[in-house]
Parts: sequence; structure tokens; C-alpha cells
Amino acid sequence: MMEDTRSIIETREAINAIGEILAAFLKSGPQYPNHLEDAYADVSKSVHSIIPSSADATARYGRVCKGFLDNVIQVRGMPTRLISGGGESEAQNVSSSGSHVAKLFDTLLPSITERFKWCVENYRSQADIYLDDQIGQLQVILREFLEQVPSGGTKAKAIKSKIAEIKKELRYLVKWDRLFYTYKARSFSTEIEHIFVLTGSPLAAIWQYSDMDAQGEYQKTYNHQQRDGRVYAIRGSWAIEKGLMKVGPNGYLDEIDIPGRELGCMCSLLWLYSISDLPTNMMTEKGVAELKRARAVVTGREAEKPNRAAEPKTRPSELKNWLMRWIGRG
Repeated sequence: MMEDTRSIIETREAINAIGEILAAFLKSGPQYPNHLEDAYADVSKSVHSIIPSSADATARYGRVCKGFLDNVIQVRGMPTRLISGGGESEAQNVSSSGSHVAKLFDTLLPSITERFKWCVENYRSQADIYLDDQIGQLQVILREFLEQVPSGGTKAKAIKSKIAEIKKELRYLVKWDRLFYTYKARSFSTEIEHIFVLTGSPLAAIWQYSDMDAQGEYQKTYNHQQRDGRVYAIRGSWAIEKGLMKVGPNGYLDEIDIPGRELGCMCSLLWLYSISDLPTNMMTEKGVAELKRARAVVTGREAEKPNRAAEPKTRPSELKNWLMRWIGRG
């Protein structure tokens, strides 16, 4: 949502007013025992009056998510814009999740609604932390400036330059909610997509690290690079139930935060649906044996193809179903 002109002007005037307070302090220096603390308090109060609150930012995020949720419910899946021959004016939302998700949608809706509420509350919590961090950085610069000004003032350029630095930080700070939203914009859609993917009965997922995680000025509280390439099992998968696979050294996917939950995370998951795609340390002896048996059947089947007179021991439909059972999705 664009700021109106009046808001931009008022913000600019407030930042200039803060600059004037600092310039006056630079010229006079502390004139009484609590002058420094009073100036610090006055500037801090002015700063809080011009920056968006985390509550307002969360409310805006909640409205955006609610609009997306309404579209998800309408199309019974992940909404995608379909543009017909009439162009954008006749575009409509359709589901890109397939008929399988549409059939299960009513049973999935409670989980989707729960994720909506969770995402908004998580946004609120992370916004509080992010905003406190950004304000804290500004306050460090502000206090450093005030403490460097001697009694009687100074004309030192190195100290004076701090005023321009503080005003520059302020111009960034008044837009903190926009930058924060870019960090979190995909979080809700990622949560919904995660629910839909699990309906397809994946066996595991490989964590794929994104170099974009290291970008941005915000100090990350996590290190997802160490997860790159790790394989996480899906709890209750058909392969585990049939004794064909085991959890593996990295545990279950539901034991960690999925990509997009941590602030600024741009990682992704590569889903595995076949036991043939699993690492050997996640396969049981039974799984290895059945995989070898299935591959032997395929090899034997290929060897029989040139001999058209030979009668296959297993009908094609039976063979396909059997292979899908042990190699594919079960």
C-alpha cells in the first residue's frame, strides 16, 4: 500500500526536526547533568512517533493472508491466475494443485486455517524482534554521537557527520515494515503448499540451501547452510509402514522448521516419492531386497521383449502395479 503525500511530508519534517535537535546539541554540548539523557529521550520519542508499529504491520500482513486464504478456499487449491483470450480483464483464479487436493480439501481446511492463524502470530512475534533490533542499532549510533559531544559543543567534522548517518538510518527505519514483509511474503503460501504436498505421500525431502539466505542486512539467528543436502523422513509414510525404509540420521521433517518459517529463509525442499531415490542409510534390508527384486523383474522383462513368442509370466497390468508398490508410491 502506497503512502499518501501528506504522510511522506510529515515523515520528512519529523526527520529534519530530529536533525535540528542533534545539531543544537552538537553546537552547545551538554549544558546540565541530565542534558544528554534528555536529548536521547526526546529523539527516541520522536523516532517512535514516525515509524510503523509491529501491530500495524501485522494487521496489514493478516489482511493480505486472509485475501490469499479466501482465494485458496474458492479454488480448493493453490490459486493461479488464468488469463483467457479476453486478457487480464477476464483473468480468473484456478487451482494448480490438481483434483486430488480438491477432493481432500474439506479435510485439509482445518489445518490450513490453523496455519493462517499461526503465520499471523509468528509474523507478530518476529516483527517485534526485528523492529527492536533495528531501533537498537539506531540507538547505539545516537548514543555514540551524544557521548562524543563535549561540553561547550564542537565543530569536529567526524562527529558532525554522525547526524547525517542518523538521519539516513531513520529514513530506512520508517520503511522497516516494507523490508520485513519482503522477508516474510511467501511464508503463508509455503505453509499451505506444504500441506498439499504431503497429501501426495512423499517419503522424504532433501533440504536445498539458498545463497539468498546470506543476503540482506538483518543478522540471521540460524545457519541453514549446514542443512544443505540433508534428507528428512516424512513421518508415517507408506514405506515406513511397510518396513522398506527407516528414519535416517537427520530425523523427521516435522522435527525442524520448514523453509520460509525463519526470518529471511529462502531455502526449499526437493521431495522424494520412490524408495529408489532414498539414500542407503534410510533403507531397511527388506527395502533393499525388494528394490533388487523389482529391478530384476524390470531387467528380465526387457530381456524378453525381442522374443515375441514368449508368454510373459506376469501380465503387464500386474507387473506395473507390483513395481509401483515397491519402487513407486506404494
